[in-house]
Amino acid sequence: MSAPRHILAFALLGSSLPLQAQSLGDDPLLGELKLPTVLSATRLKQSPAEVPGSMTVLDRQLIRASGARDVPELMRLVPGMMVGYRSGNQMNVNLHGTNISEARRMQVLVDGRSVYRPGFATVEWSAIPLAIEDIERIEVFRGPNTAAYGANALMGVINIISRHPRDYAGTTLKYTQGDRGVSDWYGNQHFRLAQSDWRLSLSGVADDGFDLLEPGVEYRDSRQLERFNLSGAFNITHQQTLELQLAASHSKQQYYYDYEPYLKALRPSRDTLGAYDYAIAEHNPDSDSQISDYSLQGLWKNDINPDHSVQILAYAQQMNREQAWRACDSPIVFIDELKQLYDLNPTAARRVSKFLEYADAAYDMRTAMQISLGSEYTAQLGALGEAIKQARNGYRNSEPVCWDIDHNMEENRIHLEVQDTLRVNDQLRLMSGLSYRYDRATSETFFGGTVENHIVQGFGNLEYRPHARWLFQLGGMLEDDRLIGTSFSPRIAGHFFIAPLHSLRAVYSEAVRSPDMYENNAYWSYPIKNASGPVPANPEYYATGIGPGDLEQERMRAVELGYHGNFSRQGVSLDVRFFQERIDNMNSEPLKITDFYPNNNSRVEFRGGEAEVDWRLGYADRLRLTYAHIVYDASSKLDERLTPRHSGSAGWIHEWPAGFTSSLFYYGADELNERRFERADLRLEKRFELSASSALSLALTWQERLDDEALTWDENLYDSQSQYYLSAELSF
Repeated sequence: MSAPRHILAFALLGSSLPLQAQSLGDDPLLGELKLPTVLSATRLKQSPAEVPGSMTVLDRQLIRASGARDVPELMRLVPGMMVGYRSGNQMNVNLHGTNISEARRMQVLVDGRSVYRPGFATVEWSAIPLAIEDIERIEVFRGPNTAAYGANALMGVINIISRHPRDYAGTTLKYTQGDRGVSDWYGNQHFRLAQSDWRLSLSGVADDGFDLLEPGVEYRDSRQLERFNLSGAFNITHQQTLELQLAASHSKQQYYYDYEPYLKALRPSRDTLGAYDYAIAEHNPDSDSQISDYSLQGLWKNDINPDHSVQILAYAQQMNREQAWRACDSPIVFIDELKQLYDLNPTAARRVSKFLEYADAAYDMRTAMQISLGSEYTAQLGALGEAIKQARNGYRNSEPVCWDIDHNMEENRIHLEVQDTLRVNDQLRLMSGLSYRYDRATSETFFGGTVENHIVQGFGNLEYRPHARWLFQLGGMLEDDRLIGTSFSPRIAGHFFIAPLHSLRAVYSEAVRSPDMYENNAYWSYPIKNASGPVPANPEYYATGIGPGDLEQERMRAVELGYHGNFSRQGVSLDVRFFQERIDNMNSEPLKITDFYPNNNSRVEFRGGEAEVDWRLGYADRLRLTYAHIVYDASSKLDERLTPRHSGSAGWIHEWPAGFTSSLFYYGADELNERRFERADLRLEKRFELSASSALSLALTWQERLDDEALTWDENLYDSQSQYYLSAELSF
């Protein structure tokens, strides 16, 4: 059945319901009925039936019932969202897929503040300074939304909205303990000062990550995270409010040795190998990291009158990463011939290293390179290869050169934004705004110093309702990026209302993603500090990863047909979308210092459908189903790995008598990085009312993998398919 036929079927179903115009006053779409609202689609408060796209809302009940310990695990409840793990402390979240190693194409906000790193265009999920217990809801816009949030929102927006300080009372303490090293803690305190409410939260998360690197070898990928979050809300006048948030986090993460020697050891044996090979085989220091994240944020709102409001958002944030260790390699990495070879042909430089592992073999380097490189071979490359081979023979029995490496980085962002919302009349509503952002990244290794950027945005969204059954929206973002240039991202959408809570929509949007500083402006080199061993005079590492500086923006064009319906009497909310998304000018290259070739040569196209059903069966039961079917065509194999054709989730929450609550969830995907994923989660909770103002909750969460696959990568293994953790929460 084609997409239009699916939508027509839902339209006929919705049209069988009464319009309820009699009970909604003069305007059958506004009236007195309290509709659910979302904020993150267009920056306007809208009902889900009015959103120009598909929106998933994970509310507080769903977040608690899931038993999830972090936000990426919650994203499995979002249709079409893919969750991948590089290691136990490195999580990636992508809508529909693309490159598994770097999630570069979604905007992630915490109360409107972007936590998308300015230097590396990723999200450090393990360092976000907001506890999951402090989240009120998460709004996920599934689809391009550059029109509202700028160039990082190419494929979607995740807005994590914290609980308002007025929603707290007294004190809450919580502790969670389980296998795989799970040890989490949380505490909050509510207090009032004059005309303000405040909430102070302290929390920590710790676990051991995956169990096995390979049979019998433990995996070093644990994490420890401590967070501080202070949130305050002021009622300045009846029309004006001010919200403040001060947040900080400190994370420790385990990593293995993060340097690949140009010449590797063959076997760790003193009897058969020279000094270099044995030393390299034995040298394997850890490169653990520490990440500190600080932010200060303020939001001022002024409701001038019921039809006009203004707000100003301002925030400053800083992220520091400390990661340093000592690397060792052959003195050959500093010779002029290798640097010349790399400058002429990095592929040849990499392949020579493979040949040199077998330098004792009787072969001619020129012939070997000619066979390996084919049409890329030149006589100059062969001559350099032969010179490198001779240098290798000279260094055969030498000690390696060792020096200090650091991947330390400091990233800063300052953001100021003004937004105006005006209802001109019953038919017309306008949101408009301006913002300025300053980004800076400093790293001697990755940038050779500091890279700065200034971004100015002008955005708006116009709603026009010519009739009770019709709604049209026109939105766009004009963005000037000093490092990239100027771009405009438009969106146009039309809704037809079958009934007040049931709409058909058609959306066309264009979106962009600006290359980050690392892709476009990197100057990645290894300064040689505190060197030891046979150090040549004025050593200079042979490889340098230099960003081209002229990368173009990735560009998406997307079309969506959808239906949203709220069957209020039956307690059912249903959203269905069919989409076609094409991204051109993509950069899909793995960016390593020895293979640093960011470009705009890739493209990908996604087609498919997504559905989401939320059914509240009275007070005691809630059922939730999601499903996504995605067909993709990508020019790069790297952009195919994280896109299953079929994925989804199912959940059942039940309130039992005597304070018991149970929840059962299933998550499945037929292929995540070429691996099947299926898991069932069970959570049981018992609440004890200790007094009128105090309660104790005990909960057990049990997760069971229903497949026998590694998670995303071969090395991401557990020694058991089951995991459990217990939590106790006391509020008073």
